[in-house]
Amino acid sequence: MKPNGHARLAGAVSMVLFAWLGCDLGVPVDANIGTIVYSKHIQPIFDRSCLGSGCHNAADAAEDLVLESWGSLFVGSEHGAMVVPFRPEKSHLVFHMNIDSTLAPVAEPAMPPDVPLERGTIELLMRWIREGAKNDAGNVAFSETPAGKVYVTNQADDEIAVIDIQSNLLMRMVPVGVLDNRTSPPEAPHNIVVDPKREFYYVNMIVASELWKFRVSDNSMIDRVALGSNSSPAQVVITADGTSAYVSNFDLTGTRRGIQILNTQTMQVTATVTDPRILACHGVQLTHDGKWLWTANQQSDNIAIIDTDTDSLAAILKVDPSVTDLPLGAPQFGPYQLVFTPDDQFAYVTCRFSNEVRVFNTITRQLVTTIPVGVNPLILDISPDGQIVYVANRGTGASPSTSVSVIRTSDNSEMTRIQGVGVEPHGVAVTGDGHYVYVSCENINNPETPHHPVSGMKTPGYVVVINTATNEIIKRIEVGAFAAGLAIAQ
Repeated sequence: MKPNGHARLAGAVSMVLFAWLGCDLGVPVDANIGTIVYSKHIQPIFDRSCLGSGCHNAADAAEDLVLESWGSLFVGSEHGAMVVPFRPEKSHLVFHMNIDSTLAPVAEPAMPPDVPLERGTIELLMRWIREGAKNDAGNVAFSETPAGKVYVTNQADDEIAVIDIQSNLLMRMVPVGVLDNRTSPPEAPHNIVVDPKREFYYVNMIVASELWKFRVSDNSMIDRVALGSNSSPAQVVITADGTSAYVSNFDLTGTRRGIQILNTQTMQVTATVTDPRILACHGVQLTHDGKWLWTANQQSDNIAIIDTDTDSLAAILKVDPSVTDLPLGAPQFGPYQLVFTPDDQFAYVTCRFSNEVRVFNTITRQLVTTIPVGVNPLILDISPDGQIVYVANRGTGASPSTSVSVIRTSDNSEMTRIQGVGVEPHGVAVTGDGHYVYVSCENINNPETPHHPVSGMKTPGYVVVINTATNEIIKRIEVGAFAAGLAIAQ
């Protein structure tokens, strides 16, 4: 029976309405097609599902997201990157278009809002992203990063987030570890460092007690080494020639009391430096001339000074005269990390239990002054000109901080404290030109909610970008769970 005129009119109106709403109309898509061509297979999905009035076209640009081309997609939205090449399960585009939590995380609001995309369409999008989210020419976004990259360890996700400095967009998520942390405890990438030649980066797996080596150019894992039970590697520093690594042993049990030294070419331990006066070594830092290695030993309230010519212990420096020779009882100061001034004359040391930064003269090895900062200061960094030190104040689990202290080195005073940075600032890194500071925020206790609710994933951490000229926050970047260590490659 043929439809009458009214039925035909109603059907036509419905089709127009669906198109106006930006609906997919249930068009089936085969995710198992051969080579995916962006203009042929991916852009048509956006054309029919996302470009309606009030949506993601150039004229309306809902939430600053335009899906009219491959290029506009990788500009992202007002909230950041929509697609992370090679990682569909980390891409917000998938979260919003997907309604099946067995396939990928699901975010609110669902898009398109009225008629969900077919599962085959989602699978095709995910496959395209997994293969690099390439354009018709086969290019992968962010293959070139002229301004450099920021690496962030996500300790509860076993991931390394990579941020493009030019756009401040999340450009890659690099998995680290061998276990599936959906069913196993995280192996916990705690900190990260890029070698001076910008060829490799190294990741401390503090729970797995391993050190992993990756290539900067393509994020491929080159090698890894098991450092032994209870080694708990917290920090690593690489020599100027890139051939040796010094790794701290943050062992709270007292079994390992010092550092391990590795040949980075073979990724084998070549020596250890230990002493009964050292307990829970966390921070390690080389002087700029490479002659001395200083370590911040949290539980023994002291600093070990190591001669790198002989890889032997030269001195133990107490952070306060009241500290005992051998660690007894609970520490009072908790030295955590340190940085040197560009001329190597002074060392700035965070003391997490006394809520201060202590300044030492490296020549006389004497305490110069103490600078009160926020609660539980962790990682710090110094501007390239040596005039400013930035300190991440984590706070406590019961009362997490959201501040970064800014110290002026000319008079060793806290010139300001930047508030509202994010929940539990952990890591700090200053760009090579000194114009920006990147701050990782764990966001574990009393966390901020993500920019869109997502089921099927852990609460994300954040990286915040601060303009050093104004001390204003200019960008907040969502990354993986428990954002901790930071490193910049420029």
